[in-house]
Amino acid sequence: MRLQGKVALVTGASRRIGKAISIRLAEEGARVACAATRVENNEETIATITARGGEAISLAVDLRDPQTIVPMLERAVSLLGPVDILVNNAATSVLGSVLDLSASDWDEVMTVNTRSIFLCSQWVARAMRDQGRGGAIINVGSIAGINAFPGRIAYGTSKAALHHMTKIMAIDLAELGIRVSCVAPGYIDHTEETEFVRRGLLDLTALRRRIPQHRIGEGQDIAAAVAYLASDEARYVTGSILVVDGGFTAYGYV
Repeated sequence: MRLQGKVALVTGASRRIGKAISIRLAEEGARVACAATRVENNEETIATITARGGEAISLAVDLRDPQTIVPMLERAVSLLGPVDILVNNAATSVLGSVLDLSASDWDEVMTVNTRSIFLCSQWVARAMRDQGRGGAIINVGSIAGINAFPGRIAYGTSKAALHHMTKIMAIDLAELGIRVSCVAPGYIDHTEETEFVRRGLLDLTALRRRIPQHRIGEGQDIAAAVAYLASDEARYVTGSILVVDGGFTAYGYV
């Protein structure tokens, strides 16, 4: 219960990593605002949290539309109170190389994966400053922002930008008692990368051989890292990119 009495807001909370993060933060004692494109998408996440004795609300936001972001944040505060922990998890991806990716696809990926995170973080950071409370902002990046993968020009660039944004925000906000960190997941079950395995675009045996731990990660692996960064145990951690990938990035061989 490291987060008892805290309010957390998680974007992309309806599935996959975001769902696991929301549930873990609630288990740690936080009251969780779960944001997704549609309120009904969060039904399973909310049901799991409440069944385990936690408290959570569901919020709708279209991160492609900046006009929906502030109302979502204001509603979270009105229902649960000031946000202590912001987890910028929502992201989108469009496959395509530099030769064939359209400008509109590029813009959509950058809008969701960078601009919306800037806007959410700016609003929450200003509120934290005005309240004099401090807090934690945790961005969910990707090993695609560290390693170069073919056909991921937009996604990889957006995640690399997010990693750098994390460091700059951490420097800008440190004197306010606001910590900003980033978790960079590797291959995690039920994410887009592992969908490549299901579609036959990646060989699962070869992929596991390439990962030193010889397994695909789980949402709980990322949720545990986020819970740590959100807690006071990470009070001296800011501006860091925590890679959670079973050793994939460290491994220098194919």
